[in-house]
Amino acid sequence: MAMTAFKGCVASLFFAAAVLTAQQQPKFDGNWQMDTAKSHVSDGRVVSLTIVAVADGIKMTMKTHKSDGQETTAEFTSKLNGRACEIAEQGHTSKLTVWYDGPTLNACKENGPVGDVTSMWKFVLSEDKQSMTMTISHLDPVADDETLVFTKKS
Repeated sequence: MAMTAFKGCVASLFFAAAVLTAQQQPKFDGNWQMDTAKSHVSDGRVVSLTIVAVADGIKMTMKTHKSDGQETTAEFTSKLNGRACEIAEQGHTSKLTVWYDGPTLNACKENGPVGDVTSMWKFVLSEDKQSMTMTISHLDPVADDETLVFTKKS
């Protein structure tokens, strides 16, 4: 299943890159706080994001407050050039490939340690750019999608 998920991520990436070379990319920069009332997650966690544009790419820091009180941080910097970067999370690293697809920011997370989840992330900004929806599709192991709705903090 993991190889199939990987092939799907790669195919999506190359298709998106071919279509989007001339399109303007949306601005996801900012500090974002998850709205728990509007979000649907499997484990009761609450997430905050900091997204910063960097030269030819993006830097993202994800802070997760788990229902048991633990806090974890995951961070990556990606050049958006079709090459995977490392994402450091919970004491290990995984590979993450990030790209724009029209108005959406997308990522494929894979190649973590045994037991880690392979997933696709899709970020969509609202028209007023004050809220953002992140859909997490779990590819391996397969599980229901999760929807995280964020509000931009001042």
